[in-house]
Order: sequence, then C-alpha cells, then structure tokens
Amino acid sequence: MSRRSDFHTHTIYGDGKNTPKEMAQAAYTMGMTDFGISEHAWMPDFPDENGFGLTEEKLVRYTREMRELQEWYRGRMKVHFGIELDGMGPIQKADYTIGSTHMLRKSGRLIAVDDSEETLKEAVQQLWQGDWYAMAADYYKQEEKIVELTSCHIIGHFDLITKFNQGGRLFDESADAYREVALDAMKKLNRYGIPFEINTGAISRGYRKEPYPSSFLLKELRNMGGKIMINSDSHSISGLDQGWELARQLAADCGFSSRYILDGTGGYRRVEL
Repeated sequence: MSRRSDFHTHTIYGDGKNTPKEMAQAAYTMGMTDFGISEHAWMPDFPDENGFGLTEEKLVRYTREMRELQEWYRGRMKVHFGIELDGMGPIQKADYTIGSTHMLRKSGRLIAVDDSEETLKEAVQQLWQGDWYAMAADYYKQEEKIVELTSCHIIGHFDLITKFNQGGRLFDESADAYREVALDAMKKLNRYGIPFEINTGAISRGYRKEPYPSSFLLKELRNMGGKIMINSDSHSISGLDQGWELARQLAADCGFSSRYILDGTGGYRRVEL
C-alpha cells in the first residue's frame, strides 16, 4: 500500500485559509501517514509593499504550533515542519525547506510570476518587450540556482511560469526556445539528487487541468534518473485531495514507478508510486 503524503501546504500564517491544526486534522482524516506544512518565508520586498510571509514574530508562533502538532500526532501521523523559500528572499529555518522561484527582478522591478495572469502579461509586455521566451530564459536562469540559494530539500513547482498557460494561450511550451532553457535548468538541478515535486496546486485553484511539471519535462527528468515527490501546494483543506490520482497517473505515464517522501531526519525514503 502506497504511503499517502503531502509536504507542500499553506495556512493562515501566509496566504492560506485554514489553521495548521485544521490542515493537519484534515490530512489525518484522509489517511495520510506523512504531512508537512511549508509556510512562505518572509519576503520584505514583495510588490505589495507590505511584505509577505513569515515575519519573525509569526515565525515564532508558527514554529511553536508546528511543534505542538508534531507531539499531538506522534505515533499516528508524522507531521513535518517546513518553510517555502524563494531564491530572492531571506533564509529562515525549519526542519525542511522547499526551494521555489516566485520572483524575478528585471529593470529594477520585482515581478511575482504567479500572482495573476494580468500582472504577468503586463510585465512581459513592458519589461521583455512581449517576448515570452526571453522571460522564460530569465526565469530558468534564476530557477537553476534555487538549490544553491536555498539549500532546499524539495524543488518546488519547477515550471511555475506555466501556471496561467493552460492550452498554450500565452506561449508555446513545445517551442525550442522554451524547452532548451527549461531542460538546461533541469539538468543542472538534477545533479543535486533532490526530488522535483509534481504539484497539483494550480488544479485545485482552477488555473490548470494538469499538474506541473509538464509531461514533456517529467519524461526528460525520468530519462535523467531524477526523483519526484507528489504535493498539493494546497492553501485550504479542500485542496489537499485535489489532483492526487491525476498526478500519480501522470508520473506513471512518464515512466516513474516510485516517488520520495521526507524521512524526518533530513533525508528521503523511496516508496511505491
């Protein structure tokens, strides 16, 4: 029987809708054996000018609550205490970290690539003169450094810039100009031996019909001997169970027979898909 797990979730300490206690209870009710919360780290330069994520005061409260949950579920479900770090943000400590590229800096502006389709389209038009492939090249140049910048345990939503690109409505993901820069970054990151997550968050929030990374990238990752993990990137209880079977089937179709989970000691355990 495959171990059900999820290591990428968010709560009211960031941009989520539920408390850590509510999220953990929902995960336990679903039968998960391993459940992690990975709140967004502090981003003082976030474009809304008020910062984003875990201030130091929030981090203290978040840490305390996570330690309490670990004790409460001891022997029933392994609760993991994490933080999602951005390559352009400061480093904050937790038992595990997800490394993600949400931000690009261009011409003195900080752009959140997953904020909204309108924001991203405006940025590409103004800062990259409408050239989506030039933006992609800058994104993957930043993404290829994510392990170096964050020392992460999980590589989060590798191709996040496709969040709003369902059906290729913004750019062609089969174009050489896109695939070459994406694959180059994937090859560089895969050398670290860190799992790439298959992320279903954009499905639960209505942006995509498929998880990311794309099937093309996952097949290439399999050919490279890369590792995967399946996470929901859920911001609410309702998102925890969205897309799990779809992600597992996608992984199988791309040639994977196993995935990885955190073992709670800084390492990984390989489990059946």
